[in-house]
Amino acid sequence: MTTTIPRIPSSSSSSLVAVATTTTTKTLSFEKKKKKIKKSIFRSSFNKRSCCSCYETHSSSSSLSAASTAREKKNEDDRKRNNNKTISRREGVLKTGAIVMMSTQAQLVFLDATNDKNNNNFAARAQEDKEENNKMKENYDAYSRTYDDLDGNKRVVETLGIDQLRTKMFERVKGDVLELAVGTGLNLPYYKRVKSLTAIDLSPGMLEKAEEKFRELEKRDIEDNSDDRKNTNVKFEIANVESLPYEDETFDYVVDTFSMCVFEKPDAALREAKRVLKKGGKLLLFEHSRAKKNALLSTYQSATSGMVKKMAKGCDWSQDVERLVGEAGFTKVTWGPFEEAGGLLEALEVQK
Repeated sequence: MTTTIPRIPSSSSSSLVAVATTTTTKTLSFEKKKKKIKKSIFRSSFNKRSCCSCYETHSSSSSLSAASTAREKKNEDDRKRNNNKTISRREGVLKTGAIVMMSTQAQLVFLDATNDKNNNNFAARAQEDKEENNKMKENYDAYSRTYDDLDGNKRVVETLGIDQLRTKMFERVKGDVLELAVGTGLNLPYYKRVKSLTAIDLSPGMLEKAEEKFRELEKRDIEDNSDDRKNTNVKFEIANVESLPYEDETFDYVVDTFSMCVFEKPDAALREAKRVLKKGGKLLLFEHSRAKKNALLSTYQSATSGMVKKMAKGCDWSQDVERLVGEAGFTKVTWGPFEEAGGLLEALEVQK
């Protein structure tokens, strides 16, 4: 079977070309519009994003500004609080300082009052001691006229063995010597060839008697052609045994016989004796003492101490001499102790 393709007339071809051209032109025009629309959409989109970005940036900036303001406010509040704390601390320190000052002032006032009281007490005690010393001086001035009749009574001395013990005692004495409470000078005859002798007493009446006795001894030495006291430098001075007017470490020997019992403060006298002794110097004592080996006699001494003190020129015959010496710092006994009269008398030598 044969197919026949129809032919298109030439006029129709022209019309088709025209139609095709028109269609192409419309198509191009549409494409251009499409592109314009896309560009417009793109620009619109870009502009929108830019605005959003700008808005976001503005919003972020606003947020940062607000945060900064908040921080500044917080810092300012913190500074105010710190300032308040500092002020409070300063006020506290000032108040504390004021309290301390007030307390210190109160303490100073109290101390001043205490010192005044202590000074008044000290002054009162000093006045009492002065009055006591004056009374003792007056009493011993009165005793000086008859003192040798009692303490120097030959019968009493021989009966109690005092003379023999004194002789042995003073054989030990040498160098520069200080005798406490020399009295009327009952020990003066026993000193042999000492370098110097300083004899002290509180009573001018006693010292006067002692000087008279020493002058008699010097005359006797000349008559007997003796040199026992020829080169001895002797001084008689008024002084208080509780406050000796001599430099430290002045004497080789400090001697006392039967006076410790009448000293108002024997402990002070012993400390002073130790002070004025040279290093290695010695304290030599012959004293009334408690009868330590006889309990019954010791008890009797304690019971009658007050009465005996009133009757025997203030003598406390119940004191413990060894204890007093030890408490004064003398610990080395170099001679004795020797006891006489059943322990009522005791002699000993101790070293500094």
